[in-house]
Amino acid sequence: MNPFFYKIFKKPVYVHLLVMAALLCLIIYIVLKNIDSYTNHNQAVTVPDVRGLQIEDAAPFFEQNRLRYVIVDSIFSKETKPGAIVDLLPEANSRVKKNRIVYVTVNAKTEETAPIPDITDISFRQAYALLRARGFIDVEHKYVSGEYRDLTLGVEYGGQMIIDGTRVPLNAKLILVVSDGNITPLDSASMREDSIEIIGGDESWF
Repeated sequence: MNPFFYKIFKKPVYVHLLVMAALLCLIIYIVLKNIDSYTNHNQAVTVPDVRGLQIEDAAPFFEQNRLRYVIVDSIFSKETKPGAIVDLLPEANSRVKKNRIVYVTVNAKTEETAPIPDITDISFRQAYALLRARGFIDVEHKYVSGEYRDLTLGVEYGGQMIIDGTRVPLNAKLILVVSDGNITPLDSASMREDSIEIIGGDESWF
């Protein structure tokens, strides 16, 4: 045996150090191999484009690509079938690692609704703000003859006045009926009738 190695192995301290170094290298090697396996290194898959499918029809595509999915949100669109998938995160056709969770947004099966608040006899600005705060997005207004300017008289939906508390789709077109501050004058026929009655009364004195 080489005298140098003989001196090293002759002392237990050096032997222990060499054994510890070898064990440390072995542990590092095992950890690195396990990390590659745990993180699916170089094992990317493609997110399937399942937009437009019902979630039960899309599930096999996720399983085939060893992906998981979670429904996280819903919207309502008349242009998409109720219950159909409308969006994915990560996006469709993107490359991800196996067992990745795909977050799914679906089209709601029914329109989201909200009750109409009590907006009678408050200002137009207040009524408009209340409707928008409830989530109504299509709010217009029209003026009608009335005593006070910008006083809300009610709200129309589908051409009819509706009472407060009625549930209406959030994407419905609502029209606030607002007073213009002008009272409709009496028509000429009514004014003539009043004049005749007054004149007739005056003639009785003669």
